[in-house]
Amino acid sequence: MEYTLLLALVDFLPIVFTAVGLFAITRIVAHVNSLQGKVAFYGTLLTLAGGIFKALWKLIMASSNSTVDIQWMEKSLFVLMAPGYVLVAWSVWQTMRAAQGKRSFHAWAPPLTLIGVVFTTSAYLFVKQPVSPAWERVLLSVMVLATLFTGVFLILFSFRQGLPSAGWLFILNLIGIFLLNGLARLDNQPITLQWIEEGINIIAWLAFAMASTHIYGYARANFKVDSKQIGLAATS
Repeated sequence: MEYTLLLALVDFLPIVFTAVGLFAITRIVAHVNSLQGKVAFYGTLLTLAGGIFKALWKLIMASSNSTVDIQWMEKSLFVLMAPGYVLVAWSVWQTMRAAQGKRSFHAWAPPLTLIGVVFTTSAYLFVKQPVSPAWERVLLSVMVLATLFTGVFLILFSFRQGLPSAGWLFILNLIGIFLLNGLARLDNQPITLQWIEEGINIIAWLAFAMASTHIYGYARANFKVDSKQIGLAATS
C-alpha cells in the first residue's frame, strides 16, 4: 500500500483529537479516584504511542516512496493500543460504577490479568505460525472490543447525566470506528478510498474530543469526590 506525503501528515490530526479526548477522560477518572486515574493515564499513553508510531511509519513510507518499511512501528498499533484501551475501558467502567454509588474493584489486577492472557495467546500464535496474521487478529479484536466498551460506557454516562449532545457525539465516534473497520478490510486501498477513510477518522475523533471535553467540564462543575465511597456525589 502506498501513501502520499500529504495523507501521511493529515493522519496526525486524528491522533491530536484522540489525545485531547483521552486526557479529558483521564482527568474525569482521576477526579473520582486518583488510583483509577493512573490506570487511565497509562492506558492513554499506550494508546497514543501506538497511534503515533503508526502515523510516523506512514510518514516514513511516504517520504521514502515505500522503500523504508520499519515494521515494528506498523505493528505497534495493535501491540500498544490493545492494552492501552483495556486500561482505559476498565477505568471508565469503574468511574461509572462510582457515579452510581457502587463499589469499585481493584484498580490494576483485573485489567493486567486480561492483558497478560491476551499477550500470552498472541505470543503463542506467533511462535506457532509466525507468517500467519492470527497473532495480530487477537490483539485487534481486543482493541476493537475495548474501544467499543469504552464508547458504550461513555454514551451511557452522558445520557444518564443529562448530556445528550455528548452522548450523540460519542455515538458518532463509534459509527466512524465501525465504518473504518469495515473499509480497512477491503483488499484494494486506492488513494481516494484512503482520503475517505481519513476524513471519517478525523470526524470520528473530533467528535470524541468535543464530547470528552464537554463531560469533563460538567463533571468538574457538578460532582465532587466522595471520600467514603470513592465515587461521585452531586454538589447540588
